[in-house]
Formats: sequence, structure tokens, C-alpha cells
Amino acid sequence: MELPDPIKAVAEQLGAGGEVAPPPELFEAYDVFAAELAGLFVKPWLAVDHASRLAEDGDYFRADLGPRSVVLVRETADQIHALRNACLHAGYRVCEDEGGRTDKLFCIYHGWYYALDGRLTDPMLRPEEPDRSRYRLARYAMQIDRGLVLVDMSKAAPAPPEAEPPDLARVPDWLAEATVTGRQRYNASFNWKYLRPMLWSAPELVFDDGGCDEIVKFGPMSFLALRGGEAALVRLSPRYPGQSDFEVIRMAAAGAPATGSGERIGEALRRRGEEVAAGPLKLLGREFYDWYQSALSPPAAA
Repeated sequence: MELPDPIKAVAEQLGAGGEVAPPPELFEAYDVFAAELAGLFVKPWLAVDHASRLAEDGDYFRADLGPRSVVLVRETADQIHALRNACLHAGYRVCEDEGGRTDKLFCIYHGWYYALDGRLTDPMLRPEEPDRSRYRLARYAMQIDRGLVLVDMSKAAPAPPEAEPPDLARVPDWLAEATVTGRQRYNASFNWKYLRPMLWSAPELVFDDGGCDEIVKFGPMSFLALRGGEAALVRLSPRYPGQSDFEVIRMAAAGAPATGSGERIGEALRRRGEEVAAGPLKLLGREFYDWYQSALSPPAAA
């Protein structure tokens, strides 16, 4: 699949060494967004939450990247699955809720039931098939380590695809037993490309009084900010060309203070919105476009 013209135009300007003057379509066109989804957003790994979100059998939660959606569900302590959130019949979501606890997954569109491992279970479906085990939701590679739930959303298959393990060497061991002190979701009514530099260049925004000792990046869409006995996981979730969400999940080691009002990051988001409104095509510098071009690869199959 060939990259859309607005992306190629930026690549040509970078190659020429002059000023980057992006076309408006780079921030508005759906074909650009689709290329970014396939070639950039889903690159491994994505850190989606803390392991305590899946503490009991039947616990589940949903994570989205544009139209691509995954359900993380715990069948047992040793069987935790990352399922593509799309019914086998018509592609309708089998999980609309943000999270909860259940003993099955259910598509309301045509009433198809699935077990927690993604197997189609309703005996009225495919009655001619004596063995329906091959009818199951596709799965993504996933890993839980040091308290982090990580997913590789680059490809899905009936069995979790092979994936290179994430580098967790800089993630502190205490995170496995950390307490989640707060979750906050923010919405920005502008393109994700304006939002990412704000978050990645100022990780101290996630802490009330500033300061950040270190950040650990997981793919292009998530990072972990660390400061003493505190941590904050930031996950960027582009929804449409003109709308982006991000979530901040704050964690603390035993005995550490539970801080995190979100006022600083909320104020930074407000200011960013004003900057986007005032001069959107001049807001990003060459450094961002260099990263963007190098990070964006030809689209891969879902």
C-alpha cells in the first residue's frame, strides 16, 4: 500500500533539507490517519495498564487505537488473553464497556457468545460444524511483567503471534506491587501529532509539583514516567484525525504518597489547544517530522 500524498510531500521536504511546510491534509485526511494506524500507532509495544486491573478471574478491560480495539481478559491467573475486539460474524465489538468482570463475551449485533479465551460457544451457531473450536476471536501477543500489561497490536492470529519481548530493564521491580492511585482520561479536539510532542517532551507534567527522574518508552504511543516511589503510565489513543485521547495511570510504591490532581497536565492541554487554533501548520518543527518520517513504515496487515 502506497503512502498518501501528504506524507510523501513531507518526506520530500525533509529530503530537500529546507523548511517543512506540511499540507493541511496531513492533519485532516482519513487516508493519512489510516496509514498512521497501520504503520506507526500499532508498532510494539503498547503499555496499556497496570496488572491490578486483571486481579480476579473474569476481569477485563478494553484499549483502543483508532478503530483497532483489544480486550484484555483474565480467564485464570495463568491464562490472560489479548483478544481482537471484533465479532467473527460482522466485525461488531464484543466489548463496549471500558472494563468490568464477566464469564463470557457477547456481541449484541447478532447475539454471538464467546468464552473468555475467544472461542465461539453458542451451540445454535454453526450447527453443521461438530467442532467449532476453530471459530475464535483473533489474539494479539501480550505480556505482563513488573506490573505492566503490554500488547503488540501490530498483528493478530488465532494463536498469539510471536513477538520480540519488550525491554523492561529500566522498569523498577516495585511496580509489580504498586497501588494504582488514579486514572484520568483526557480528550483533545485536534490531531494526535500536536499532542504527542507536548506529552513526550514534558513528562514532568504528570506529577503535581513537577520533576521526573526517568521515562521508559514503549513503542510510539506509550511511556512510563518515574520519580522516586511514584510512576505514571501515559498512553496516547488517537481516535480520528481531529480527535485524540490519552490516559494517565498513576501508581505509587508502598508507603509513597498518592498524588496526582491532573491540574498541570490539564492546563498544558488547554494551552496546546490555543496554540493549535492560532497556527496549526507552523506549530511543529523539523525534529518532530524527522521522527515521524523515520517511525512511519509501510502499512502492515492487521
